[in-house]
Formats: sequence, structure tokens, C-alpha cells
Amino acid sequence: MTTLVHDPAYAGWVLGSGHPTQGRRYPNAAALISTQPGVRVVAPRPASRQDLLRVHTPGYVSQVLDDHECDEWEGPRPDLAALAALFAGGTLTALDALTSGASGVAVNLAGGKHHAHTDHSSGFCVFADLAIAADIAGESGHRVAVLDIDAHHGDGTEALCAPMPHVLTFSVHQVGIFPGTGLRDEPELNVYNEPLSAGSGDVHLLGAVERFLDLAGEFEPTLVFVAAGADGHRDDPLAALRYTEDGYQRAGALLRRRLPHAPLLVTGAGGYRPDDATPACWAAFVAGVAGN
Repeated sequence: MTTLVHDPAYAGWVLGSGHPTQGRRYPNAAALISTQPGVRVVAPRPASRQDLLRVHTPGYVSQVLDDHECDEWEGPRPDLAALAALFAGGTLTALDALTSGASGVAVNLAGGKHHAHTDHSSGFCVFADLAIAADIAGESGHRVAVLDIDAHHGDGTEALCAPMPHVLTFSVHQVGIFPGTGLRDEPELNVYNEPLSAGSGDVHLLGAVERFLDLAGEFEPTLVFVAAGADGHRDDPLAALRYTEDGYQRAGALLRRRLPHAPLLVTGAGGYRPDDATPACWAAFVAGVAGN
């Protein structure tokens, strides 16, 4: 069973008419994934203030939830503030589906906000949902391995999870683009990076996933989180990697083959072709991890 966490309200995530992030990518992808075998769709719950305070400062949480202000948008936007909390809660809803045993794969495409930091937003990301989920999972004794294949380094997830001994992070990303970090490993903190040159394609993606899986084999996670950013696709306007839809499907299938029993939480992270490449890559990845 695959649980797809989705709400039509996700489409309202529009930071500006010309902004690269357009919320319609979520229903476009959900329409593709919901037709795959064994998929059930459930609604997300908003993350509570207590959830957000696990990794964010009280001042920052209040700025967003009470003042409705954030560097990612202009002026007070209560609609976007509410969506940011719903996105984070969607990932927690997906986590619940895994830890309850209801599903082996759970998907929240609006999650994977991997640039958010403890006291500020960054890179279109407001709340660090994967770090919050990892913190919650640790309270139940879980060991979490986070694979981030977004074209941009998952700097926020890395920074927030590094102090958590039960979490391993592994980011595969393009060198020389935002945020400009992620150039080295810190094994003592279970932090690993695979920086790729512009023009790297499916073979490099799959090689990086193999390295992650080797590390995961040693780490022995009980949960695996994925930021399945679609901006590595060859047609994405914000990066210069050369992944294909088939590469995303093969990456997902490789994870499932090497980790046949691990519960997998998949988030969408970035992707800036909202009407074609982005939803297609997300759907292909989910099909791969679900064995479809």
C-alpha cells in the first residue's frame, strides 16, 4: 500500500506569478500517482506549533504563524503561512502512515523543504519538515537515513539533523548553484554529500544512490526519508543536471530493491516544470519505490 498525502489546497502555493515555484505541480503529480496500483489518498493535518518548535526558534515560528510574514513572500500572507504549516504536517501525516504499519511507502509531494533553517526560511522553504519528522521518529527509537536527490544541496536538513545521532543525511546535488554548500562529508556527524558537475546524468545519479545504500547498509536505518527533487531533470530551468524520467524511476526501484523492507517516506522538494517534467519525475520515482 502506498499512502499519498494530498490536499487540493496545495495548489495555492504561489509565491508570485513569475516565481519558479508554482503550486499546481502538486495536483498535477497527484493525478498521476493516484492512478498507480495500491495507492490511497489521505488528507494532511497542519503541523502544530509544538511540532515546529522541535527544530525552529519560537520567534521564527511566531513570525510565520502569528504575523504571517516570511522572507519567501511580500507582506503578511496568512494563506501561505497556513500552507507552510500544512506542508510540514503532511510529512508528519506520511510518517504516521509508516510508523503505524498502514503503508510501506508514504508520499507528501509538498514536503522536503530542505533549505529551511532553525530561525529563517531560505530557498522557497519555510519549515524543515524532514528534520521535524526525524526528531519525532527518534523518540520512538527509529534510525533515519535521509536521501536528498534535489539538484540543490539540502543544507537546512543537514544542519538541523547533524546533532541527531539517530539520523544520517546524504545529499546529491549540483556544484556551483544555490546554496553553494555540501562539498564535503562529516562522517562523525553522519553527514555525507555527493556533489556533481553540471551535465551529470542518470548514471551519476544511480551511482550516488548506490553509495547512499552502501552507507545505509552500515547505518541500518529503520526509516528512509527521500527528498525526491525533480529539478535534476534535464529540462528544469534552475539547474543543469541531465537526469531523465527513466532515471528517477530507476533510482526509486534501486532503493526498493536494496531496501526491500524499509518504510520509505517520499517528499517532492524542488521541481520547476509544473506542467510536465516535475510531476512526471515525481510519479516515476514513486512508481519505482512502490514496485509499479
